[in-house]
Amino acid sequence: MLPLAVVFRLAFSSATITKAEAVQTNNTEQHEVLGYTQEDYDLIKQRQIEMGVAPEKAEELIAKLKNGEVLDADVLSPEDAVNTVKVVNGDTTKITYFFPDGSAAQTEYTDPSVTTNVSKGSKSKGTILPQSISGGSCTTVTYTTTCKNRKVSYQLVTYGFSFYADYTIVGPDYDSIQWAGNWNIWVAGGNYTNPSMRIIRARETDSAKAEARLSATINLPSGQGSISRSLSLLVGDDSATDRWNAYY
Repeated sequence: MLPLAVVFRLAFSSATITKAEAVQTNNTEQHEVLGYTQEDYDLIKQRQIEMGVAPEKAEELIAKLKNGEVLDADVLSPEDAVNTVKVVNGDTTKITYFFPDGSAAQTEYTDPSVTTNVSKGSKSKGTILPQSISGGSCTTVTYTTTCKNRKVSYQLVTYGFSFYADYTIVGPDYDSIQWAGNWNIWVAGGNYTNPSMRIIRARETDSAKAEARLSATINLPSGQGSISRSLSLLVGDDSATDRWNAYY
């Protein structure tokens, strides 16, 4: 995926959590509200085409933005997609969500439950790779896979979330998240407020997976309103994955 934070005129910030129980919030952070630039429109169109949107439809989406409207992919949940395309290449899965207006969002990951490091029964251990991942490392000893500084990311049309995390997958025991932080939020043409990076649940239980979550309020450009969104890392059942949430 393209490193959008380099190309867009963005609003972004980062922070670090050093303990599983720690919570970081900033209720006063605000950024100047911007409109879309031509550079923004060009890159939005390019990314939509790369996700599988037809060029003609991408032009219609840009016209919708210029008309002050919001694209469905930026405000609807993956569950609201009218079509979902899943492509599996080895241990990597890419999922593209297409929404009623033709806009698309995309995630890509490697699921530790299906990779080929160390086997436990019919499963094996590996690493998470949600959409855009760089740096970090994973090591496996016996039935325990320990991952350090792994990037979790979800990218939509005009904004995106990412953060880094350390987590451990233990074949015969509960999985856990040790750290989450160094978060980043970008918004093309708008801004965000109330960012919060925290670990909701440090250790998997019988009924719930370990979870780290980055939340924020996205203030859309041109007076289009505000929405709450969050990105979660879920670790449990001998696997790890990301989840995009239409709530804070």
